[in-house]
Amino acid sequence: MISNQTLVEPERGYAFFDVDNTLITLNSMLSFQDYWYRLYPDLTAESSYREDLRTHLHAHACWETVNKLYYRHFAGRSVTELTQAGESWYQQCRRAPDFYCQPVLDELRKHQRSDYQVVLVSGSFPAVLTPIARDLGVAHILATQLEEQAGFVTGYLAAPPMVGAGKRDAIRPLLGSKAMAELSFAYGDDVSDIPMLSAVGNPVVVAGGRLSLAQVKKLGWRLIAQ
Repeated sequence: MISNQTLVEPERGYAFFDVDNTLITLNSMLSFQDYWYRLYPDLTAESSYREDLRTHLHAHACWETVNKLYYRHFAGRSVTELTQAGESWYQQCRRAPDFYCQPVLDELRKHQRSDYQVVLVSGSFPAVLTPIARDLGVAHILATQLEEQAGFVTGYLAAPPMVGAGKRDAIRPLLGSKAMAELSFAYGDDVSDIPMLSAVGNPVVVAGGRLSLAQVKKLGWRLIAQ
């Protein structure tokens, strides 16, 4: 999904940014779900969600599996209420002085000044990503798409999750030529970001995720602090 306006191929290249624990210092999906249950208390639903986290969220978790399972807990939620909650979640979180990872935000601003086309690429969903993109002046988002029926989400995805190979497959049509890929940048912090990072000529790893220093050194990629 490319949101907000039609994307025109840039002259300088693309700059793709993972969001959770890369551009922002928290996991938007987990943070939003905590916020949702404060807005709409449901002890049974919340207990089921937290049991799934205890079972599936660990150091070696497969993010594609976790992503699909996470959105199963959205089944029956109103699209309108999700959108409104995403906005209010953002307004609350944005007040924290460290909401954005400053070194990564500096990179994003540098690319904007140099006329790169910045794209947010995230396994999170549009309701929480849209206000972030708006705040940063970013017109394009590649996000996990939720299946909708009659104004409600079903708990299933309308396309493969924007995680792992899904990120790589989403950016490849934009990159087009090998020359454009070589000009472009991508930023991520997790092993699941390797397919996206490998697809561009300028991969950048943000420290603090599941990509170890030894892995980054072996790959020969640039590393920046969180």
